[in-house]
Amino acid sequence: MTLSTWELETIKNEVAEVREFYRQRLDADIPPLREEVGRLSRAVSEIVEQQRAGERKALLANYGGGGDRPRVPAGKYRGMDALDLACVRSVLAAQQHDSLSGTPGEVSPRVLEDWQSNLKAAMDSTTAGSGDELVATGEAAALWADINLDTHIAALFTRVDMPTNPFEIPLQLGNVSWYPGVENTATTETALTTARQTLTAHELVAEVPWSLTLDEDAVIAMAAEVRSTLVRNAVEVIDDVLLNADTTATNNINADGTTISAATAGKAHWLLGFDGLLHLPLVDNTAQGNDHAAAPSADMFNEIRGKLGKYGVRPSELAYVADVSTYIKSLAVGEFRTLDKLGPQATLLNGQLAQVDGIPVIVSEQLAQSDADGKVTDGGANTKGRLLVVNRAQWRLGFRRELMIETTRDIQKRQNIMVVSMRLAFMERTGARASATHTALQYNITV
Repeated sequence: MTLSTWELETIKNEVAEVREFYRQRLDADIPPLREEVGRLSRAVSEIVEQQRAGERKALLANYGGGGDRPRVPAGKYRGMDALDLACVRSVLAAQQHDSLSGTPGEVSPRVLEDWQSNLKAAMDSTTAGSGDELVATGEAAALWADINLDTHIAALFTRVDMPTNPFEIPLQLGNVSWYPGVENTATTETALTTARQTLTAHELVAEVPWSLTLDEDAVIAMAAEVRSTLVRNAVEVIDDVLLNADTTATNNINADGTTISAATAGKAHWLLGFDGLLHLPLVDNTAQGNDHAAAPSADMFNEIRGKLGKYGVRPSELAYVADVSTYIKSLAVGEFRTLDKLGPQATLLNGQLAQVDGIPVIVSEQLAQSDADGKVTDGGANTKGRLLVVNRAQWRLGFRRELMIETTRDIQKRQNIMVVSMRLAFMERTGARASATHTALQYNITV
C-alpha cells in the first residue's frame, strides 16, 4: 500500500519529536535509564524505516506504475517482476533468432519452445492480458524507476522528455518595464526578448558479454545479477557525465595532461557530446571558480554561494555537491547540519546527507578529488577536495531514449552479448556559458 503525502509528513514529524524529546532530556542533565535509551533508539529506527519505505513506495508509484510491482507467484520464474522477465526474454529472442536463421547453437528448437511457453506464462502472471506485448528490449518503466531512485545528480534537475532530436525549448523572457498608469491612455509596451535553446541528445552505449550454458535455468540464475549491474552502472554513468562531461580530448578536465579518445576505456564517456556542470566554472567562466587553499569551513560555503549573485538567493533552488572526503571533513563545521539533525526536513533530495543554511548537500562518488587547479590530473595524486554549488532551475536534462537492452549471441565465444544504450541531453538555460553565474566551484580544499 502506498503511503499518502500526509502520512509521510506525520512519520517525519514523529521522528523529529522523538529526537527533540531525547535532546531535551540530555540538555537538562537527566541521566536516562539504559532501558529507556534502548527503547527510544528502537522507536526511532522503526519510524525511520517506515519513512524510507513510504518514500520509496511513493516514488515507485509515480515512476513504476504501482507501489509494489507484481511478481510471478510460482514456477521457475517465481519472485521475478516484469523487468526480470524482460531481460530473460531478450536472451530467448537472441536464441530464437539464431535458430530461425540456421545458425548452429547449443539449444534445440524443442527446448526453446518450452522456454518460451514457461516465460509467457510467467509474464502473463505479472502483466495480465499484456505479457506478450512487453518489448523484448526491456524498455520497462520498472528499470527506469530503479535508476531514478538511485541517481543523485540527475535528480536535481528538471527533466525534459524529448519528442524529437534535437528538441527546442524556450528560454526565460527578459524583464518587463513598468510605467505610471494614466486613465484612458495605453501604456508603453515592453518588447520582450525571447530565445530558445536546443537540446541535442547523445548516445551512451555499453556492451557486456557474459558466458553461460544456454539453458533456461542458467539464464534465470543470471537475471538478478545482470539487472543489478545494469542499474548500478547506469546510475553511475549518468551522474558521472552530468558532472564531468567535457568534449575536449586533450587536457580534459578529468584527464589533464593527456589526450583521450572515443575508444579510451573508462574515460571515453566524458567525450559524450556536451559539457557538464564542472566544465562551466573550470573552463567556460573561470570567474565562477575559487581556489580555497584551506580546510573546509563555514566561510567556504558562503564564499562560493556568493559567486552566484541573484541565482544564489533562494535556498530551495540550490544544491551543494561535495566529494566524499570534503563531506567527511565538513562534519566539524558548526553550520553543517547532518541528516540526523534535519528532523522532518530530512531526505529532501536523493543522496542528501546534510544541509547548510537550508541548502541540501549532496555527496557524489562521481565527484572525484582533484589537483590544486580543480582539474583531475591524469596519473596524478589528486588529493584536493571540491565543492560545487548549482542553481538547479538553470539546467535542463533531456532524455530522447531511456535505457534500452538488446541481446545477441557470439557462437564462436559461446557468449551472450547484452548491448545497453540510452540517449540524453544536458544544457544550461542562459545559452551563454562564458558569462553564466548560476554555477560555481570551490576547489583546492584541504582534505
